[in-house]
Amino acid sequence: MRRSPAAWRGLVLHLVLRHLRVKYQRSVLGFLWTLLNPLLTIGVLFAVFRYVVRIQVPDYWAFLLSGYFVWSFAQQTLTAATTVLPEHAHLTRNLPLPGEALILATALSRLVEFLAEMLMVLVLLAVFHHHGVPASFLCLPVLVVLQLALVLGLTLAIATASTFFHDIQHAMPIGLMILFYASPVFYPAALVPEIARPLYALNPFAGLLTLYHSALFEGRAPDPGLAAATAAATALIAWIGYGTFRRYRALLPEIV
Repeated sequence: MRRSPAAWRGLVLHLVLRHLRVKYQRSVLGFLWTLLNPLLTIGVLFAVFRYVVRIQVPDYWAFLLSGYFVWSFAQQTLTAATTVLPEHAHLTRNLPLPGEALILATALSRLVEFLAEMLMVLVLLAVFHHHGVPASFLCLPVLVVLQLALVLGLTLAIATASTFFHDIQHAMPIGLMILFYASPVFYPAALVPEIARPLYALNPFAGLLTLYHSALFEGRAPDPGLAAATAAATALIAWIGYGTFRRYRALLPEIV
């Protein structure tokens, strides 16, 4: 059964609103937890890596703000990818509900939270770090599109694979922990030894986070070469992810 674009948009919007409503129901602070949890995490990271590990970056708090929420978006969305189809199996079996809508709604509901977080980040950086609004902030919409495409591509592939192999649910925490340390979330990419940089560059999140640090923390336009390479890697991952999902899409409702 084919759905019109309007029906698709309505379905995804309904799922996004439902996800946000369920997540924050019976919570006194509600949507404020979207900001409080990561801010508390950033506080811990700041204390550990600034005063214990002693990473020497001026205005280190601003550096962490410029990239941590990007990582948090990816981490939470990829974690949800391992369970989104099994959790909604009753819907996909009994209703003409495409799996793409479930996966897209999962990513977009997290994107709503991310945009609220970034609004706070932009205000804090503009007031306390740059003491003004750098022109590089205009790059943010492009970076968000790259980020969403990259995470969606990975989410589609992970959601498909985890339906066939439940081991992925167990491997995801350690995989994300490795990716966290292999990405410039709490340290600048410039600290990576020269000999390791070709291998390090294979991580698409390394490029994406460096672009965010340039635009938000440094207040300058991101490097065009790095932006082009990150966009190419993102397009490839999105193509592979959607291709993988489309190939096995018909089987998924029966397996979950």
